[in-house]
Amino acid sequence: MLFILVFLGVIYTSSAKPYLLLANRLDVQLIDAAYSANSTIVQNGLEDAAALDFCYKDKSVFWTDVSLAKIKRTWIERPKNAEDIIVSGLVSPDGLACDWIAEKLYWADSETNRLEVSNLNGSFRSVLFWEELDQPRAIALDPLTGWMFWTDWGEVPKIERAGMDGDRKTRSIIIDKNIHWPNGLTIDYADNKIYWADAKVKYIASCDYDGKNHREVVAGEKILSHPFALTLSDRTLFWTDWQERSIFSCDKITGSNIRPIMENIYSPMDIHVFSASRQPSRPDRHPCTINNGGCSHLCLISPKKPFFACACPTGVKLLNKTTCAKGVEQLLLLARRRDIRKISLDMPDHTDVVLPLNEIKHAIAIDYDPVEDQVYWTDDEVRAIKRAYLDGTGEEVVIRTGVYHPDGIAVDWIARNLYWTDTGTDRIEVARLNGTSRRVLISDDLDEPRAIALDPAAGQMYWSDWGKVPKIEVANLDGSSRQVLINSSLGWPNGLAIDIHATPKKLYWGDAKHDKIEVSDVDGTNRIVLVDEKQNIPHLFGFSLLGDNIYWTDWQRRSIERVNKHNGTDRKVIVDQLPDLMGLKAVSVFNYSGTNPCAHYNGGCSHLCLYTADQGVVCACPMGLELVSNGKTCIVPEAFLLFTSHHDIKRMSLETNHRIRPIPIKGVKTALAIDFHIADDRIYWTDGDLKRISRAFLNGSALEPIVQYGLTYPEGIAVDWVAKNIYWIDTGMKRRIEVARLDGSSRRVIIWKDLESPRALAVNPPDGYIYWTDWSTQKLERAALDGTMRETIRREIGQVHGLTIDYGEKRLYWTSLDQKVIASSDLNGQDMVRVITDQVPQPMGLTLYHDFIFWADWQRQTIERANKSSGTNRTTIQSSIDNVRDILVFHSSRQSGINSCKDNNGECSHLCLAHPVNHSSGTTHHCACPTHFRLNVDNKTCSAPKTFLLFSQKNTISRLVINNDDFDPDTPEVVLPIPQLKNIKALSYDPVEHFLYWIEGKNMVIKKAAANGTLVSTVVTNQNGEHRPFDIAVDPYSRVLYWTCAKKNTINITGLNGTPVGVIVEGDHYVPRYIVLNPLGGHMYWTDMGSHPSIIRASMDGTARIKLFDSELDRPGPLAIDIEGNKLYWADSRLNRIECSDLSGGNRKNLVDQDVSNPRGMAIFGNFLYWIDKQQHVISRVEKTTGKNRSFIQGRLESLSDLLVARDLVSEDLNHPCAKNKGECSHICVPDNAGKARCSCPLDLMLKLDDKTCADPPTCSPEQFTCESGELHCIPTVWRCDGTNECADGSDEKGCPICHTHDEFKCDIDHCISIKHVCDGEAQCLDHTDESNCDPHSETTTNCKDDHCPATEAKSSPSKVVATWTIVIVVGLLAIVLVFVFVFACRRRTPRIIYEDRSDMSQLKPLNSLPTGETTLNTLSSHGGKSHETGLSSVSMPMYDRNHVTGASSSSSTVTQYPKETLNPPPSPVTDRSVYAGAYSGYSSNSPSTVRSYRPYKLRIHNIPPPPTTPCSTDVCEESEPYCTKKYYHQSISELYSYDPYPPLPTPYFSDDMSGPPSPPSTERSFFNPYPPPPSPVAESSDC
Repeated sequence: MLFILVFLGVIYTSSAKPYLLLANRLDVQLIDAAYSANSTIVQNGLEDAAALDFCYKDKSVFWTDVSLAKIKRTWIERPKNAEDIIVSGLVSPDGLACDWIAEKLYWADSETNRLEVSNLNGSFRSVLFWEELDQPRAIALDPLTGWMFWTDWGEVPKIERAGMDGDRKTRSIIIDKNIHWPNGLTIDYADNKIYWADAKVKYIASCDYDGKNHREVVAGEKILSHPFALTLSDRTLFWTDWQERSIFSCDKITGSNIRPIMENIYSPMDIHVFSASRQPSRPDRHPCTINNGGCSHLCLISPKKPFFACACPTGVKLLNKTTCAKGVEQLLLLARRRDIRKISLDMPDHTDVVLPLNEIKHAIAIDYDPVEDQVYWTDDEVRAIKRAYLDGTGEEVVIRTGVYHPDGIAVDWIARNLYWTDTGTDRIEVARLNGTSRRVLISDDLDEPRAIALDPAAGQMYWSDWGKVPKIEVANLDGSSRQVLINSSLGWPNGLAIDIHATPKKLYWGDAKHDKIEVSDVDGTNRIVLVDEKQNIPHLFGFSLLGDNIYWTDWQRRSIERVNKHNGTDRKVIVDQLPDLMGLKAVSVFNYSGTNPCAHYNGGCSHLCLYTADQGVVCACPMGLELVSNGKTCIVPEAFLLFTSHHDIKRMSLETNHRIRPIPIKGVKTALAIDFHIADDRIYWTDGDLKRISRAFLNGSALEPIVQYGLTYPEGIAVDWVAKNIYWIDTGMKRRIEVARLDGSSRRVIIWKDLESPRALAVNPPDGYIYWTDWSTQKLERAALDGTMRETIRREIGQVHGLTIDYGEKRLYWTSLDQKVIASSDLNGQDMVRVITDQVPQPMGLTLYHDFIFWADWQRQTIERANKSSGTNRTTIQSSIDNVRDILVFHSSRQSGINSCKDNNGECSHLCLAHPVNHSSGTTHHCACPTHFRLNVDNKTCSAPKTFLLFSQKNTISRLVINNDDFDPDTPEVVLPIPQLKNIKALSYDPVEHFLYWIEGKNMVIKKAAANGTLVSTVVTNQNGEHRPFDIAVDPYSRVLYWTCAKKNTINITGLNGTPVGVIVEGDHYVPRYIVLNPLGGHMYWTDMGSHPSIIRASMDGTARIKLFDSELDRPGPLAIDIEGNKLYWADSRLNRIECSDLSGGNRKNLVDQDVSNPRGMAIFGNFLYWIDKQQHVISRVEKTTGKNRSFIQGRLESLSDLLVARDLVSEDLNHPCAKNKGECSHICVPDNAGKARCSCPLDLMLKLDDKTCADPPTCSPEQFTCESGELHCIPTVWRCDGTNECADGSDEKGCPICHTHDEFKCDIDHCISIKHVCDGEAQCLDHTDESNCDPHSETTTNCKDDHCPATEAKSSPSKVVATWTIVIVVGLLAIVLVFVFVFACRRRTPRIIYEDRSDMSQLKPLNSLPTGETTLNTLSSHGGKSHETGLSSVSMPMYDRNHVTGASSSSSTVTQYPKETLNPPPSPVTDRSVYAGAYSGYSSNSPSTVRSYRPYKLRIHNIPPPPTTPCSTDVCEESEPYCTKKYYHQSISELYSYDPYPPLPTPYFSDDMSGPPSPPSTERSFFNPYPPPPSPVAESSDC
């Protein structure tokens, strides 16, 4: 601070020495023009300071930051007090000027193409000019005369002037000749002249205020490299130069005395002389300095009498000469992806003002409450509904839970309710405007609900649905009286609006698929097209109506437009080239009308008042509350009924009028059984069609499946509310009873034997028992909660479907379908009583509450109740209700009582199962584990199985446990919860990280997942269908996956992390299929379907191949290896037998040769060989040495495909030489005979001299010799056979040539040269033997004179020449004929057909082999493991793309390319700072870029196939999308100018998130016909 004060003192006392204020991107400096070393930093740590100005009166400095898109201010005397002046609505503020008299700030934005003004503190901001501007740059003011000047470097470069009050009549062009890139602009107040710099033509010129007396001051490329900003001090002119990175000065009149003021500046931008002389005062007081000129808001200086004019903030009308309206009367509210904007319709400039809001991620729909002046919008990414006042204050979340993809929103300003549509839940919901009293109105038959519009006075709502059957519907505001209005000739009805003032009322909608705007009466009649597709509406989305106009947003054109609502004429663009447009709402801020009874005291309703057209006021309750008998008040019910009804789960009041309401749960197919957990207000149910168990909250939210794998027909269900476990019965093929935690984890089978047709289920946690019925045996059984202590407590009870427990009276109740009774007994099955015996033809569900039992009768279609003891007081409480399968009462009394599992889950890590009182252990509970897991010695925690058998079916992978080297018959198989399995072909397992690997036959890819179903990923992709994986095998030591490819007939290696290693076996003679590994021995084995089916052994790098067997094989199938027993096993699906041999191929014998039909996967464990018999649908086994004791361990398994035994590695396995970092090998590690690691490479790579690393083989030029190995690949050919080893392996001196005597000469050092070079006067042989013994007088071509010269031939006679040529021609013709015959014969040959599909070996497929010996074209590959599978290639990109630097205005043109000379792009800083900063040491490559986003118009695309039924995402952009916001360029200024006449890059726009040329932005929501983007992402798509 002291330094700055001293510095200012020097300024004040040294007026003869000007001081310069410089913007340097990263800081603002004050520089002594006489001694540049004398400078100080006014403000540092800036992002991208570009333009600046000052107010000398208070020593304030203003600057623009084009990266932050802000205008800021500080004071020289107190620089730490920097503050924001303008923070929104800026894109590229390139010019800035201060009116020091009226104290106003003016700026030019070259992206929004506006000139604006505000007070110095940023208040009362107003747009002065917005039309016919195309990249305005510099701006300068003369408050003494009232004129302002600006440069424009758009398509028509020019300099303009106008009055500082923005009077359009004063605007004029003063310079438009010989001007291209007008950058800097400054004013000579003494002579009333302007000076400007042109960076294209390389001159600085001046003229009078009216453009006359034009003259050049300085010109020439040698003097001006790239001038940018100008300023004046007396006779001295100063300017900054980008390329020279300097400040220069000269005489303003003569242009002489040019000298540098300061050099090596990081990035010189704007510059001003900081002096009082640059802001002279008027001789008299200006009217604006006296009581603000009488203006209510802005007082602006004018060049015409009375020399000032009053102005209003943006969008506000001036009512008279001095007073502005109190605010905007009509405006557009616009939802963009990341901001909310308002646009005044009162003023012609239609300037969009950004509301200062936070955390807008993906705004979609928008509406307005005119009563409280609040804006409501939905956010698809935050998944919330928010609101704020029109000035951006009071932002708050209204709805924050249970919102997924809210596409439409509507405010009922009369009843003070909020309505919205949600395509994620397929619902229409309502709540109070503050978010309370939320209720689902409609959840049935909604596919993709989008727009919603209300007519509150009439009590009706309208909405559009763009699903499979597009339609527009209407209903009362309570969801009743629903009907379809329009369901024909609709595509994507995005927008919807009601004209409630028309007679009759009209309904308008926009169709983004058919590119139309249509209108009808509100009853759907009198439908007409208002704007058709011929009028070019590429993709309409937001839609609104106000007055006589319809407004809409267009995604493709990035515009807001309007037409007359009566006839579709008078079309006008309101805003153009604004991306990310979403919802739109046109509102009259102060004028709203309409009323209904809900406007007064909420219609007398305690919660929701919903006005309807036919019923008047309807009071409604939020979910969980019920109306009492007065129909006005909502209460929390003590109890209510829950029941399943086919596609629905419904609730019914027990205390009021028994009104039924469906719980809004999406996607229920066949709800069978139901239960609840009262502690967290969730319901649980089984779905027979979906084969899953799901849960959701009582209001239908948070729907999730908890068990969805391995179920065939889940029916009975019961919740243990104490231990938080859930029990269920699977009555399908598996017939078992299972238990899991309430979230579906820790799943355990507790009973799976001797179950024939289990059906109803009930649980008694306080007593530690479960009860179930069996339809086949007609028994009632019970067991402890872990499945032990099983006993039959009642027989001959019939086919019982409903079962419940009276926990207070300790009795069981059940319904019997065939006996047609409702009966009861005690908990031991004794004391049976028939409670209801009459008129119960088909009783289904049964529940109990207080003194009553409730049941549903399938045949009578009723829900009834009666006294639980006597059956008296029987009452039908609901009739005409069908398909009720289960029923229960939701009340706390139905889940009372505790046990020892209540606290901390009994200290169990997984399942806590309470014991009955008479349990033999004498304990209250015990901990249990998921099926196949083992309880540890602490009796609390569990461990995963270490050895097990895995087998795959078409879409599942199941596990069987093997204990003590044998299959455990007392443990059932379980399906692993791996999602989206599709057509599994082969399996493998990694025992180190416990991952499963499989081939997916649908997409022909290889995937992996953890055993618990998580971390699913693709290891080998197949984007272009280049692979057809057949079999796989994991090498756990080298951490790689071996796989055979049936399309290319190769064996490939891929890292377990998905990194390709390469091909190790390929060739015309190899057709590998099944594969098995012996990593301990370093060998692999495969079946080969080549010319003769065979079994081959090779080293694990594919070398040392040995054909073990090629006889008595027809279709050798799966392989298995027994490392401990030194045995190899294989099956032959054609010969129907299983054979074995030792690992070297000896001692071959038949092991099983009877009843072996279509064997598939094989595996060895312990003393047994296991295999799949696909035809008999079983898993079989025999003793591995004798083939005896054959048995079936699992049967009735459809679509079996593979089998393997998984076994954890033991500690000894870790001593494998490849187990540690793959033996230090870069690609392939193979153990050698000595137990050490040997590194190897795939076929297309070679091992370097370090014997560890693989590299690309050399590709040498024709003038080079290729070494066989070593670091040095290529040497000059002349070094070949020169007696010195240049190749590290000496291959250049091996087999040195025997020269061809007819055309080569052999030097003494064993080097051959052409015979033409012998005795030609130049020595080609290094020993000069080609020039020795030459005869200069000889007439022969070689001039030799002794026998050392090569033999020469005498000249042939003409006759001999003719004869020779005749022979050559005849031989040539014969050769051509023979070639033609050979080719024809080859093409007629029938290619050999081989078997290759493992799913059906009878299918015939051609053999496709690849040529060998392929090499890459680059000897310096960046990829260490190239293979034929990777398909990698290098792409060279041009350094400079001219198409992105046209400089075209984003708003002036719709094309992306312009003629070279006629266009004048911006002479602004280039994108990469290295271009203008040179080698500045402080430069970081991570600096933000400075590129402008151009938004050219994209032509419509026609004749494209229709979109998918469910669009994938709203956050997408077509590949052809032209809107690519920012690009990086990497050239110096000199390089850029070498492309002249193409200009330098546009004005800087820094973007922190840019690191290179981006793809079309994901923020761009541009969907071109006919791809409809929902703004709501749909659920994650499956593989299908």
